[in-house]
Amino acid sequence: MNKLVISQAKKHKGVIVQDQIKTMLDDVAFKIGTLRKANELFSDRLAPNFNIFDYLRTDEMGLSRCIASLLNPTGTHGQGSLFLEDFLNRIDKDPLVNKLDNHWTGTATDGCQVSLEKQANGQRRIDIYFRFKNGEIIGIENKPWAWDQENQLKDYAEFIKKEANGKKWLLIYLSNNDPSNSEYSIDKKHRELLEESGSFIWLDYDGLIEWLEFCSQKSKALVVRIFIEELAKFIRMEINGELDMSEELEVKNIILKSDESIQSAFRISNAIKAAKEELLMKFRDDLKGKLNANGFELVWDDSMSKGWKSYAGFGVKLNTEQNLYLRFEFNSAGLHDLYWGIARKNDSIKKDAETWNKINLEMSNQFGSAGKTEWWPWWSWIDKHQEFGLEFRHWDKNEMPWIAINKNELAEKITNLAIDVHDALKENQNLLTNGVIE
Repeated sequence: MNKLVISQAKKHKGVIVQDQIKTMLDDVAFKIGTLRKANELFSDRLAPNFNIFDYLRTDEMGLSRCIASLLNPTGTHGQGSLFLEDFLNRIDKDPLVNKLDNHWTGTATDGCQVSLEKQANGQRRIDIYFRFKNGEIIGIENKPWAWDQENQLKDYAEFIKKEANGKKWLLIYLSNNDPSNSEYSIDKKHRELLEESGSFIWLDYDGLIEWLEFCSQKSKALVVRIFIEELAKFIRMEINGELDMSEELEVKNIILKSDESIQSAFRISNAIKAAKEELLMKFRDDLKGKLNANGFELVWDDSMSKGWKSYAGFGVKLNTEQNLYLRFEFNSAGLHDLYWGIARKNDSIKKDAETWNKINLEMSNQFGSAGKTEWWPWWSWIDKHQEFGLEFRHWDKNEMPWIAINKNELAEKITNLAIDVHDALKENQNLLTNGVIE
């Protein structure tokens, strides 16, 4: 076979593959569009966007209260120790705990005392705290959004160990953030020693959802089952940033429709990362141009271009002299959980309490009250800002940030926000040059 024939055959194959991919993408677009239209037409009967947790306390403490209530064997759910016993069984399935003889399955659950915000070591408070009647203790540090504080997990572990007084104990880190990224909270060597002894495990929210699904299936009370389903839905959407379940089902069915669809889906999946990288370079260049036109300077992390590790981000210097700058940062790897605020530019800039308080006040007056840490005088989740919805918080699982980049809209949004921050701090620009330099 000569080279011309081979070349034509490859070209023909390439056209077929392109046609298959286009057909599948058109199919997905049609089905999702139809589903969304149906949801709109029948919203009075289906209420697809209604969630009871939109009207309840949904901060870290509110979520902890829901989890603790279900785990409490004397809770108002009326299912006794069913939920707690399954939770203990799941702990034993953790690879590090499973290889040990000291398991939690079979622990006496009657008489178990459940506490919220258990005070530990001065100002520290453990989110969920269990003391079993035989003296065993489990503490759960629930971290759906916020950062760990300095030595937080270390202090919790020491407190629980002391309270257990020789009895079995465990600290559960409930978070989507790998604890290996929490050296600030507990050093690697200490954490690994605790893991090896079965006194520390990491549970992410996917694992929690699996437990909630069990609880929903086994609950004999309809009202409890509905509550658990809504809680799982809230965690999927607000913490994990997942797609609408019905849309995900439609896409899955299209992918599994034929061998060609599966092949096309994998080709698309393999190209997604490269497409995102190219869009990020476009975003960087667009944003740099718009910021420079306003007298600002872009700060771009290398990890934003590739790798996308936890705490990857970018920032805006409102003036060249500043030690504190406007920053946008992802809490988890893969461009997940975007937050923003005023941050120190490096660890040589130490916290100055007076400066931190003044910045927090000025920013809160303009953008609403928010958090404050050693690194950030003021920070907030991006979706708390009126110009950015929840879809801009989870770039790993939502198409909207990428469409906004492709349309040059996101660079415009960020630039406008930088202008708003500049104006909010106009009378106090000196605050950004403060901070103790070591």
